[in-house]
Amino acid sequence: MRLQTFLKHYLRSKLRNPGRLSARSVGGVALAVLGLWAVEHWGGDLIPNAWKLPLSGKDCRVEKISDGDTMRLRCGTQLVKVRLYCIDAPEMAQKPWGTRSRDALKSITPSEVRLLKIDQDQYGRTVGEIYTTDAEPRLLNLEQVENGQAAVYPQYCNSRRYFSAEREAQAAKRGIWSRRGTHQTPWDYRRRSRG
Repeated sequence: MRLQTFLKHYLRSKLRNPGRLSARSVGGVALAVLGLWAVEHWGGDLIPNAWKLPLSGKDCRVEKISDGDTMRLRCGTQLVKVRLYCIDAPEMAQKPWGTRSRDALKSITPSEVRLLKIDQDQYGRTVGEIYTTDAEPRLLNLEQVENGQAAVYPQYCNSRRYFSAEREAQAAKRGIWSRRGTHQTPWDYRRRSRG
């Protein structure tokens, strides 16, 4: 559970029992929630990734990386198919971009990772952020965008740090941004392929 979500739940529980809650406590928690929201939306690039590591998550072993935004993890005894939150990588059929994106994700992914579940998609996959378990954890979803190996999926992303990383990758003409084409918008490629 993200810190913002924890604080919201905490505040709600306190508001249900107003006898045990002072106005000062409500104000402090509300200010903390507002501050965390503001940092996430406007100042996320100013905070080191290590500080952004969520309080919860599952440590998992990487079983398979299917493409640049999908992997299969073993979390305890459970096998979990994960779609990386906020990003969309070229499809494997988009040669050579799909292969390059998958290989780039393989090259930055250690054998053990931490999964922070954000949602579940219509296909039953866990949508989540994947962190390394190093002393200074890295967010692999964001690294794929920074390296130009995936685009931000605007329909499913509201985190400004991803958009900022994408602008930098575009300006530097990294990866998929080195040459124009449908590999830059995999969602359009899929739509055309189905149609």
